[in-house]
Amino acid sequence: MGVPAAGLLCLIGAVFSMAGAQPAKSSGPLQCYSFRHVYSGPFDLSVSKFHSVSCSHGCSEAVLSLNTGYRSGVTVVQKGCWTGPLTGETLTSEHALPPDYSSVRGCNTHLCNANLMSHDSVPNLSPAPSPQTLSGTECYSCVGIHQEDCTPEKARRVQCHQDQSVCFQGHGQMTVGNFSVPVFIRTCHRPSCTIKGTTSPWSSIDLQGSCCSGDLCNRGSLTRESPVPTTPPVVSAAAQPPCLLALLILGPLLAGVLGGTLKPSP
Repeated sequence: MGVPAAGLLCLIGAVFSMAGAQPAKSSGPLQCYSFRHVYSGPFDLSVSKFHSVSCSHGCSEAVLSLNTGYRSGVTVVQKGCWTGPLTGETLTSEHALPPDYSSVRGCNTHLCNANLMSHDSVPNLSPAPSPQTLSGTECYSCVGIHQEDCTPEKARRVQCHQDQSVCFQGHGQMTVGNFSVPVFIRTCHRPSCTIKGTTSPWSSIDLQGSCCSGDLCNRGSLTRESPVPTTPPVVSAAAQPPCLLALLILGPLLAGVLGGTLKPSP
């Protein structure tokens, strides 16, 4: 998706493929900048000093950002060697929340991975609602890389935007290459409670959690479901009740004791 129109909260940065790229003409191994850091606010690398590393296939740089939609976010920045496939598809959903952004760039000349240098490369993930109306629901809002960063006591209380009438709480991971950080989040959400972070062959924003109804209901543990889910839980086939397993085991034994086989009644 491109730069957001009013109200569009899920975004995906352009991914530049390295397919068909020519190797660097300079002799010796390719040199690339190496850097990784997690920011809880805007970042600016314009005066930063980077180490360099030798790379075989090319350089890369990536920015991943996850936001509550209410002026709180976590951003991961990484620079280094290109890893993974040369081409691939980036998947996102414009209907999913919380809002996120992902941009991965590859290049193949010495120290070429110096384009994503400030928060200006990340679109606004907390736009004002248009029209500027509220849903009437109040939720806790916070995001961080430690659970203690996002306790109800540290979270802000926000009035949810017009289309967001339930609260969300959850946790997950932001990953780029071999660098991964945990994230914990509380915020407002739409009644559909669609949770789908941006993914690609090189990066992912993977979240799990649940929504609940009622003001400030998202105050529970961030590693288990909300106590008042808006939709009933789905039980997988692998999580059947123990009594079913017992019947499957005892059925043939009872048949033997009764001197016959068990048959369905007509």
